[in-house]
Amino acid sequence: MPKKTRPSLLRSACNGLFFVFCALLFYLSSLSVSPAAQISRVKLLVGYSSPSGSQAVLWVAKESGAFSRHGIDVELIFVGSGSKMTQAVLAGELKIAQLGGVAPIAARLGGADAKIIAVSFNTLANSLIVNREIQSVHDLKGKRVGVSRFGTNTDAGARYVIKKNGLVPDRDVAILQLGDIPAVFAALQTGAVQGGILSYPTTARALKMGFKELVDISEIGLEYPGTNIVTMDRFLRSQPDLVRGFLMAFIEGIHRYKSDAAFTKRVIGQYARITDAGILDDTYRLFAQKLQKIPYPTPGGIRFALETLIDNPKARQARPEEFYDDTILRALEREGLVEQLYR
Repeated sequence: MPKKTRPSLLRSACNGLFFVFCALLFYLSSLSVSPAAQISRVKLLVGYSSPSGSQAVLWVAKESGAFSRHGIDVELIFVGSGSKMTQAVLAGELKIAQLGGVAPIAARLGGADAKIIAVSFNTLANSLIVNREIQSVHDLKGKRVGVSRFGTNTDAGARYVIKKNGLVPDRDVAILQLGDIPAVFAALQTGAVQGGILSYPTTARALKMGFKELVDISEIGLEYPGTNIVTMDRFLRSQPDLVRGFLMAFIEGIHRYKSDAAFTKRVIGQYARITDAGILDDTYRLFAQKLQKIPYPTPGGIRFALETLIDNPKARQARPEEFYDDTILRALEREGLVEQLYR
């Protein structure tokens, strides 16, 4: 072989080896990337209806990166009442929403295809807060109790407590719709109402200011879909993998909420704009112990919600199972997701 051809052959050999080395390096580096990072993240606008500790699982899942790990770029938006949130879901403005109350159930009774796919808090996370002059629920006869909006958790809680104590809502006790929980608290402070249905952390603020907790509804043992994850049937059918990824991240958010108090309190403080350590401690203690590891909707909770819709004849005939779909949650439990998280 002539000497003048050797440098060319050497360069070719080196170039070939360099190409193989680069390809090998790229392959090895790809192995270290998580599956979620290898796919483009799906953008998803998700609403929540209250700055309450019962809704903080969604915040924790977002801030801990759980949604990102499952390939979902979630943007959270505070919408307000459950009825507004349900309207946004029905209009397609939100694909998934977190809300309390009977609004999605009432919507389905009306022919909409709204469907509950998870319930992280299966009771009412509210308290009846009153001024110091009120000693019992009977003392509210002829007085006013504030709720956020009719058909919400606060409304259901007020009516349940009033009825349970032998009084008639709207006749013996006036129930005023004030917009949201901060507005209820403001009305309580000005004396516009003598009682109000609040939730933590607002409850803790009220107690700190000298108001009295007359009834802690979360301790009554009432089964109720207090914090729902809602979507549409058609979205559930057309995007099952996306909904599955969302619910996996949500379950991971529940685990992080229950197991990492310091992180969870920081997140609650961030979203609810609270800096008082005592209020954050109280809020965390109340909700962490009551959150379900697997956020199953329950027939009993849906049944009670239907009973609150006494003015709707369809509610009397409806079966609870018509309003929720726990298929994905049951599959995740069978696959051992929750068991792995709580080892």
